[in-house]
This record gives sequence, structure tokens and C-alpha cells, in this order.
Amino acid sequence: MSKSSIGRKWIVAVTGILMIGFVFIHMTGNLQMFAGTPDKINQYAHLLKSYPLVLWSFRLGLLATVALHILAALSLAWENRIAKPVAYAVAGSHSRMKVALTSVTMVISGTIILGFVVFHLLHFTAHRVDGSYASMETVVAGVTMPDVYRMVVAGFSQPLISGFYIVAMALLFFHLRHGAASVFQTFGLRDQNLVKVMDAGSWIIAAVLFLGFSAIPVAVLAGILKP
Repeated sequence: MSKSSIGRKWIVAVTGILMIGFVFIHMTGNLQMFAGTPDKINQYAHLLKSYPLVLWSFRLGLLATVALHILAALSLAWENRIAKPVAYAVAGSHSRMKVALTSVTMVISGTIILGFVVFHLLHFTAHRVDGSYASMETVVAGVTMPDVYRMVVAGFSQPLISGFYIVAMALLFFHLRHGAASVFQTFGLRDQNLVKVMDAGSWIIAAVLFLGFSAIPVAVLAGILKP
């Protein structure tokens, strides 16, 4: 394996860890929808927008992280495809084909997740999907701002959008489940007992994120979260 490939695997691993950290923070903020009052999530949104320099520095840093992750992952996937252009027909081929299939699936799931993120930003941040969001306003600390609580409830009241969101979270579950496990291999953690612990940890991380993010659209559709 070339030093270049090892370097790109490290880039994928490190940027993956950074993104997992981001989605945990994002999920924690989103779960304030269950605080019992719309004020909580709106105050959280107001806090974020009160520090534009910090917010935009974080956004640009995240964008750079995502770009590096995608470029390195696609480069590795392309390199693997070129190196193995034909079907395996030797001993151990089943294992290697499984690895190749996982690699392709990770690229596909990652691409769909990226598409979802773009849609999600257009939906709730840019307000390009539903023009009615422009009229949904509230006042926090004397400042008029978008009513995040009402927008989220209105958005997820549409079954197709909620369905797309939940499917994207399921793909994120798969992506993180395999990605988290791969990170430990990249870092050279090969002790079998430790590998089992890390494997279980990757399942837990992925499950917590899936349940945490999916809980909101499910609660809206079930009538638990209301305008």
C-alpha cells in the first residue's frame, strides 16, 4: 500500500471523527424540540446567530472537512476500482469482494447523504423549499427571528419530507456504523478484544444518532410535537 493511500485513509478517518462530533452536537441542539416549550429551540437558534464570526468560522471549517472527506474517500474508491477491474476468482475472493461491495455502498450512501444535507439546508436554512417560512417569526431577547420550532413542525408535517429524512438517517446509520469501525483499523488498533469493543461502540454511536435525529419527524407525524 502506498504512502499516498495511507495518508488519504488517515484524512478520511480524521475528518470522519470530526463530522461525527458535529452531528452529535447538532443532534443535541435539535433535541431541544422536546424541551416542552418552543422557546428553548428558538433561544438556541438565537444564541448561535448572536456570534456570526464563530458560526461562520465553524460552518466554513465544517465545509472544508466535508470536502476533504469526500475527495479522499472518492479517490480511494477509484484507486481500488482501477486496481481490481475484474471479478475475483482466487482463494479469499469472497472476503475481498465483500470489502469492495462495502466500499461502493459507502460511496453511494455518502452521496445520498450529501444530497440530503443540501436539501436540508435549502429547506430549513435558506427557506427555498417552503416560502411560508418567511412569515414564521418570533421574538427572542428583543430580536425578531425565524420561528425555528414552527418551521420544523411545519416541515416534518409533510410525510414525504419526513420519510426522506428518516431514510437519510438510516443511510447515515449504515455509513457511520462501517465508517467508525474502519477508523480503528486505520489507526492500527488490531487487538481482537479491543476490536470487539470498538465494533460494539460503532453500533451504539450509529444507533444513538439514528434514533436521536429520527425522533423529531416521528414525533411530529405522531402529533407529539405540535405548532
